[in-house]
Amino acid sequence: MKKHFRSQSILFLGTFVFFSLPIFCDAQVVIHEIMYDLDGSDTGREWVEVYNIGGASVDFLLWKFFEANTNHGLTLHTGSGTIQGGGYAIIADDPLKFLADWPQFSGTIFDSSFSLNNSGETIALKNGESVVDEVTYSSLWGAQDDGNSLQKSGTQWIA
Repeated sequence: MKKHFRSQSILFLGTFVFFSLPIFCDAQVVIHEIMYDLDGSDTGREWVEVYNIGGASVDFLLWKFFEANTNHGLTLHTGSGTIQGGGYAIIADDPLKFLADWPQFSGTIFDSSFSLNNSGETIALKNGESVVDEVTYSSLWGAQDDGNSLQKSGTQWIA
């Protein structure tokens, strides 16, 4: 009886570790920059930059951008659906408007439908139902209606 219980325990532990590994790898993708309140009209011009701080590639095609209590899908516009280790990608409300504002950008862009709150809100990256990274930004941090974005610098957010 003891041997059977021990075998089941080892099997359970092994299964748990195996299925938990992708979650640990996913934690390497973070929200790195937020353009929430552009100078002038920001309709369709808002975007979020994500950064893979890990060494392993992450398939980003099935992820969600969470904003305004809604899981927004991501559609690849340009580039690759895989974010390489050390790589960046943009999640844009309207990729064509993003490219009009940033014509020199040549990286990966995901299209999503969202509208960031100009006074602040909680945004997150989700892989399935798992929150991988989450930020609650505030207009008190800066970058309000001045053409600047919020960018993560170490553990701080700066305009």
